[in-house]
Amino acid sequence: MMRDLKLCATGLIRRNSLSYVEHFFSLNEERRLLVSFSDEEAAKEPLGITIDTCIVPDEGGGWFNDHHALIRDDLPAQVSFTSGTEGKPKGIILSHTNLSDAAERIIAEMALTSDVREYIGVPVTHSFGMARIRAISAVGGRSYLPPRGFDPLEFSRMLGAGDVNSLSAVPTLLRILLQRPEAIRETGGKLIWMEIGSQYMTAAEKRAIRDLFPNARIVQHYGLTEASRSTFLQISSAPDELLESVGQAVGKTEVGISPDGCIRIRGPHVAQHRLEGGHLQGLPGPDGWLLTNDLGHLKDGYLYFDGRADDLINTGGVKINPDTLQAQISKLLHQSGGVVVTKVPDALRGEGILVVAEAMDEARLRQASAEALKLLGLDVGDALHIKVVSAIPQTATGKPLRRLLTEEFVLAEKAVRVATEGIGKSAEPRTGNVMEFFQDFFPGRKIDADASFEALGGDSLGYIQFSMEFESRFGALPSRWESLTVAQLQSHVAVARAKSFPRLESATLTRAFFMVCIVALHLDTFVYSNNWGAAYFLFMLAGYSLMRFQWPEISRTGKVGTIFGTISKIAIPTMLVISAVQLWAHKFELKPLLLISNLFDPREYEVVYFYFAEIYMQLLLLVAGLFSFRAMRDAFRDSPLISGAVFIVFSIVLSYLVELVWDTNYIFHRTPTWYLWTVACGMLIASAATRDLPSRLMAMAIVAIAVFVHHGFTSATYYICGGCALLLFWSEISVPTPVKRVVGEIAGASMFMYLSHYHVKALVTRLFHAPMPWVALIAAMVVGIVFARTYHWGESQALAFGRRHAWWGQK
Repeated sequence: MMRDLKLCATGLIRRNSLSYVEHFFSLNEERRLLVSFSDEEAAKEPLGITIDTCIVPDEGGGWFNDHHALIRDDLPAQVSFTSGTEGKPKGIILSHTNLSDAAERIIAEMALTSDVREYIGVPVTHSFGMARIRAISAVGGRSYLPPRGFDPLEFSRMLGAGDVNSLSAVPTLLRILLQRPEAIRETGGKLIWMEIGSQYMTAAEKRAIRDLFPNARIVQHYGLTEASRSTFLQISSAPDELLESVGQAVGKTEVGISPDGCIRIRGPHVAQHRLEGGHLQGLPGPDGWLLTNDLGHLKDGYLYFDGRADDLINTGGVKINPDTLQAQISKLLHQSGGVVVTKVPDALRGEGILVVAEAMDEARLRQASAEALKLLGLDVGDALHIKVVSAIPQTATGKPLRRLLTEEFVLAEKAVRVATEGIGKSAEPRTGNVMEFFQDFFPGRKIDADASFEALGGDSLGYIQFSMEFESRFGALPSRWESLTVAQLQSHVAVARAKSFPRLESATLTRAFFMVCIVALHLDTFVYSNNWGAAYFLFMLAGYSLMRFQWPEISRTGKVGTIFGTISKIAIPTMLVISAVQLWAHKFELKPLLLISNLFDPREYEVVYFYFAEIYMQLLLLVAGLFSFRAMRDAFRDSPLISGAVFIVFSIVLSYLVELVWDTNYIFHRTPTWYLWTVACGMLIASAATRDLPSRLMAMAIVAIAVFVHHGFTSATYYICGGCALLLFWSEISVPTPVKRVVGEIAGASMFMYLSHYHVKALVTRLFHAPMPWVALIAAMVVGIVFARTYHWGESQALAFGRRHAWWGQK
C-alpha cells in the first residue's frame, strides 16, 4: 500500500545559489526524489525517508541561462517541508505533474516569453523562488539570482540599464520599495513582468505597486505548499473593487469554500500525499478537495482571503482577523508594513491581542492600535498589549513568525512574574539588543532592520572588532554574517546555541599570524622566513577584504566612498602616533605626516615613519580609482574571476614597467605599484572563495604562479601560498573559545601593534637594561590590544558627542 511505501531520496542542502538551482534541475531530470535540508546535521534526522546521499551546493549568485523543459509525469519530484510558521513542518510530496501544472498556468497567465530576464527577489530555497526559475527556464528566459539577496538599489540599477525586465517578490520585500519609491520611480516604467507571492496585501498596496510599475503585467498568486498558485489576480488590469481579492482559479484548478468557511482546492497541481510519522498519508479527501486552514469567501468567482483559522483571535467571544487589524493600524500610522498582530493568552477573555512594531514610539503605537480596534467596533481593554522591537522575526520569505512572538511574550510575562515573586530577576532577552548593538557600533549612522555590516560600509578593520563584541554578547555568529541584516541577525540570536568550539575564520587567523611574524622580526624575537613575505600576504588580505566586505556596496551603488572610510581608519591613528612622537622628539618631518614617506629615501627621516600603513592606503586609493570607472565595475560584476586574473597580469606588467623607468631599490621597492599584484591576488581569492571547487583550484593556481614569479621557490612562497589555501579551501576552522578570543584580539589590534611595537621595544630595553625579545613581543601584543580598545572607545565617544551636538547628522 502507498501508506507503507518506503521513499529513498537525495538530500540537497539549502543554499540560495546557482549551484543549488543546477543540482535541483539535475536531480529532477534524473527522476531522483530530493529533499532539501538546512544543513548536513538535519539530513541525519529520522524523517521516514532513506537519504542515499547529501549534496552540499556551492555559494554564489549570478545569471542562470539554462533551458529546461517541464517534466510531465506523476513520479514524486521532491519532499517539501512547509515553512512552519505555525506548528510543526509537514513533509509534502510534490510530483512532477504538480510542479509542471503550476508552471504552465503562470506562464500562460503572465504571457512569458524567451525575452524575460528576471531578478529573482526571493530565495530559490523556497518553493516560490524555485518555481520562478522553473517557469522562466521553460520558456528559454534568463534568471538573475542576487548574491546578497533582494537589493532595491541593485534591482533599480539593473532595471534602468536594461539588464532585467521582470521581478519576483513577496509583499514584505515590495513594501521596502513602497517605503523608498524614489529608488525605483525613474526606472519602474521599464518593468514588463512581475509575480507577487502568496501573502496578504491591502488593495492600497496593490494600487501603489501598480503605479510604481505602470507598464508591467503584475500577477499575484494565492496558494500554499500543497497547492501552489491556486488562484491568480491580474493586479495590473483588475478594477479597484477586485484588488482586495486574491484572484480566481484558471485552467483545471478549482477553489471552493467549506461549510465552516475554510478555502478548499482541487486540481492537478494539488499534492496527493504528505509524510507523517514515517508513513504516507493522503492529502485530498475522497472527492479530490484539499481542505486548507485558510478562511475565505467567494464573490463573483473571485476568492477573498480572510486570514488563517488558527491565527484568528477569539477575545471574549469576538473573533478578530489579525491581518485586517494590522492593516488598519498601519494605515493609521501612515506606514506600509512593520506591524504584526498576534494572539496571546488572557486569563479573563481567553485570548488577548499583541501588537508588535519595529522601532517606533510605544505610546503612538498604542494609540493607533486602540483607535483601529474602535474603528472595527471593538474595545478589548487591558487585553491589548504593545511591544516595540528592533526587528520582527520572519521566515526566509518575509512571513512574520507570529507563533514566535506569542512565545516570547509568554516567556517575558513569566519572567516578570518570577521577578515580582522575588524568586529571581528576569534578564533582558538576548534577542532584544541587536539593533542597539548596531547603533552603538555605528554611531551617527541611521540604522534600520534592513541594515547590515556590509551595507553600512563595514570593512576588514571593523569586521573583527564587530564580530568579537557581538559574539561576547549574543553568541556565535553564522557564516557570512556580514551581509545579514539586523532583522536576520535578530532571528539568528533567538535560536543560536553556545558552542564549545566556535568557528574561527581563516582570514582572522592569518591576519593575526602574519602580523605577529612582522612584529617578531622587527623585535628580533624570531625569524619566520629569511625571505620575509608576511607584508605581501597582508596586502593580499587587503584585496580579499575589499572584495568580500566592500565590493557588494560598490557594485550596488557605483560609489567608492566605503574605501575612503577604510583609508581614514588607518590614516587617523597613524597620523596621531606620528604627531605624538614628533612632538616628543621636538622634530618636525612633513612627509611622514603626509603619509608619503615610503616614496622617498628613508635616510631622510630621523623620527618615525610607517611605510607599511602608507603603502596599504595608497593601494586602496588605486583600487578606488579603478572602481570609479563604470566599465571596470561592470567587468568585475559580470566576470569576477576573469577580471581578477587580468588585474593580476596587469599589475605585474605595470610593476615591471615602472621599475624600468624608476629603479626603486634605494627605497626598498616600497611603492604601491610594486605590491599592487598582491591586492589583485586577494581580490581573485575573494571572488573564487564562495564558488565551486574547480574555480577555487584555478584561482589557487593563478595566485601560486604570481607568487612564484615574484618570490621563486622560497619559504616566503610557501607561507603566502599556505595562507591563500586556507582562505580558499578552509575558510573557517573550529577552535576552543579561548583560542578564538585571543586570536581575534590580536587580529583586531594588528594595526595598533604595528604602530606601537618599536616604542614598546625601546621601553622594554630601557626597563631591563638589555634587549628582551620575547618579553617585547608579548608586551607589544598587550599594548597593541589596549591601544586598539582605547582608540575605538575614544572614537565612538567622539562620534556620539558630535551627533549630540548636531555637528553631523545621521547618514
